[in-house]
This record gives sequence, structure tokens and C-alpha cells, in this order.
Amino acid sequence: MRSIRESDHESMRIAIADDHEIYRMGLKMLLSSMADMQVVLELESGNQLLKALELTPVDLVILDQSMPDGTGLDFLRALNTLHKPPLVILLTGSSGSAILHEAISLGAVAVVAKQGSGEELVAALESVQNKKCYVSADFTELVAGDNVLDQLTRREREVLEMIIKGHSTRAIAANLNVSFKTAETHRGRLMNKLDVHSVAELMQFARAVGLLTK
Repeated sequence: MRSIRESDHESMRIAIADDHEIYRMGLKMLLSSMADMQVVLELESGNQLLKALELTPVDLVILDQSMPDGTGLDFLRALNTLHKPPLVILLTGSSGSAILHEAISLGAVAVVAKQGSGEELVAALESVQNKKCYVSADFTELVAGDNVLDQLTRREREVLEMIIKGHSTRAIAANLNVSFKTAETHRGRLMNKLDVHSVAELMQFARAVGLLTK
């Protein structure tokens, strides 16, 4: 997980990115009850978050994994490209091991079960304030285990992500600027490694490990 840095502000400036208004309201009420926490942005999509951060930097983003315009992992990657990336707490309703490993490898300072209690989120926030990382108790065994995606090469993982998003082999080849045959080879190798034999099985796998949330 990313090293937790000192805040540049007396209060931690926080953005909440979640497409459910009632959930955002609940989070804001919870945060308002905590010392040194200030919600400065509330967004309902990942792209809105990225655009808002251009004008309003924050110290911490509480980010939902299931967003209308992409996954939390997609936007965690995008946040990492910023000049001064904020800390990220990822909320997820999935218990898939791959998504948990990915979030941690991308630098999330906490991964919290969305169906968990408010006390658990408070514990995560307090851990972040104390410059510690946090993983929901429900996820600790999964995080301690092996990541099934580690056996894939970087290019095979890119192909996997594009298949999950519905891209054809021809579209994948164009996006990666490789030949159709090369894209087909990458696709075949990743399916062999994951022991799946059709796109339908691959989508089932993606859903099972938490890469596909809808």
C-alpha cells in the first residue's frame, strides 16, 4: 500500500465518490462527527471526481468500486497519475481476491467492505489518520492468499481488462497497436492460464474474483 504521508492541512480534506446519493449523505454525516475531517467534494462518478480534482485538490478520496463510468480500480489508476495523488480508501461490495490485491498494489491505503458497519469505516479512517493501512476483517484472509492474476503478463492483463469491457479481438489489436494474430495469441494464453475456455467462462471468472461488478 502507498506510504501514508502527512496532510498539508489542519483538517484532512476529503472527496467522496459514490453514485448513491443516500450513501454519500451517510458518509458525510459520519465524517462530520470525526475530528480533523472535512468533506470538500461529493461526486457521483469517477470522471466527475477527476475533473473536480483539477481545481480542488484533496488529501483523501473515499472511492466506491462500482461506479457508473468505470470501476474504482480504473479511477485508482487514474489518480496515481496526478502530480500529487491523494490517499484512497476503496469501498467494495465484492469479496473477490483479485480486486483486493489490485487495490493494494495500486496503493489504496484501506480496503473496506461496503456492506460493513459504520464503525469499520471509522476504524479505517482512524488508521489513515495514524498513518497506518487498513483492510476489512472479512478480507484479511483473501489478501493474505495468492493473487490468481499474478501468473498473467502485463500485456495479458491489459487484454483481460479489455475483454471484460466488451472489446473484440480486433478492437483489442487496434487499441494495443498489434496484429490481430498477436492479440489472439495473448487472449488464448491468458485463457489457458486461467483455465477458461470461452468468453462466457472468462466473464464468470471476472465476476467471481471481483473484476466485474455489474
